[in-house]
Amino acid sequence: MKRITNYMISGAMLLALSCNDDTIDLNPIGETEADFFQSEAQMQQAVFGVYQKLGFFYQWNAQAYVHRADLLPSDDLTRTGSGPFENFEALDGNNGIVGDIYQYSYELLARANTLLTKIEENGEFAYSIEPDLKEVHRGEALFLRSYVNFRLWNTFGTAPLVTERITVLEDAFPPNTTGTELLDQAVLDLREAISGLPEAWDEENVGRATKNSARGLLQKILVFRGTVKNDNADFTEAINVFNSINSVSLMPNYIDNFDVQKENNAESLFELQAEDNVGNLNGWLPIATDDPEFAAIGEINAYYGYYIGTFVAGTTYLATPSLLNAYETGDPRLNLAFDPADENQNVRKYVSTDEEIPGANPNQLSANNTRILRYADALLLNAEAIVRTGGSLSDAIALVNQVRERARNSAETPSAVPADLTVPATADEALELIFNERRLELAAEEGHRWHDLRRRHIAGEIDLTNWDFSSPDPTFNFQPFNVYFPLPENEVIQSPNLNQNEGY
Repeated sequence: MKRITNYMISGAMLLALSCNDDTIDLNPIGETEADFFQSEAQMQQAVFGVYQKLGFFYQWNAQAYVHRADLLPSDDLTRTGSGPFENFEALDGNNGIVGDIYQYSYELLARANTLLTKIEENGEFAYSIEPDLKEVHRGEALFLRSYVNFRLWNTFGTAPLVTERITVLEDAFPPNTTGTELLDQAVLDLREAISGLPEAWDEENVGRATKNSARGLLQKILVFRGTVKNDNADFTEAINVFNSINSVSLMPNYIDNFDVQKENNAESLFELQAEDNVGNLNGWLPIATDDPEFAAIGEINAYYGYYIGTFVAGTTYLATPSLLNAYETGDPRLNLAFDPADENQNVRKYVSTDEEIPGANPNQLSANNTRILRYADALLLNAEAIVRTGGSLSDAIALVNQVRERARNSAETPSAVPADLTVPATADEALELIFNERRLELAAEEGHRWHDLRRRHIAGEIDLTNWDFSSPDPTFNFQPFNVYFPLPENEVIQSPNLNQNEGY
């Protein structure tokens, strides 16, 4: 199991500390920025520092586990207790999870932008031994920056765009973005990242971003942008990008994608490299206990406790009646994703400890990688892009049927369900089949369902104000402005250029 842990760059990504006459002549303790970014090894450490921040979205980290904000708002999951991401009623700019998402995003962006600046400034001499590594590192920084900008758009919509290292106070208050500015930058970054990233890494570095990682993310963002802008060119490019993805395939069994022993597999395009605290299982990043200087950061791990109702997570996240009713009787994915012992309400993905997912641990230090991008998602996005460009409905449904074939072959005894879909008469019917398949295949993963609903609402394809969210909460109150979460109130107050999202 790979994991990104805490390899921080000692002060290299901070603004200069203020000083006074009594301290100005003191020798610095440890490395300063002037001493850093001087070699391939130091640049590599800086790259790992960017990856490390990605873990903050997924780990327990002082009870943040902010990725739950991507999961609960959709019609797939609910909970027995009320909450702002369940009912939208109490969601405001003072919400701690909203603040954490914003903070972690801009901390990662600061690291990525600093690294990109230093590659530009020091690249000629810092990469004197391995000059080809320069473009690889640049590609990794651009990939991670684009991923965060995609997250920011899916969460806030209007969050600021920061593409340069901030070194002076007057640059520290960027304005809101509008429309698809965050996605536009991500597309530019990913086009460039693809050229620098490797096709694959050696065994010691498996889990770092590759060309396929960037291709998968670029395809996804193009489909999202094309949806909200009704832009045929984006869908066409998305198809071309998908066709360039290579050397990947669907895993034989659906549950392989959540098996702690089958991480970074043939279906994976990019994963959070999770770890527990039992030892260094990742060759390309040192564990905290190996380097006491960085031990305060803690382990990078994935947290799934909200699926089983731990004392930390509170009330359990459960499958909604709407989602359960969407599965055909006999679809093996239902029992593999949701526990049949609990009438399929409890999520099993990542957290099951039975023989189907050996070694998974739902507690605070799960070492089971979160699959951020996988090939099944890309297949279904490509089917969507084909339909939206007026392409062959037969070709599009054939891609969906690849996913369904793997699903029915995932039963202990391969079944006839889900059967291949027949080609519908219209493009609208085909899109509904594709979105239903995305719901079933990607249920309770990475906010896929909420993000799909959100983009379709923004595009005017569906109306979420009349949508069956299947929430039992009597205070449920979705409003159209809820497709954009509130910006952190303290950020709005402190920044003269930042306006709160409408409705909050």
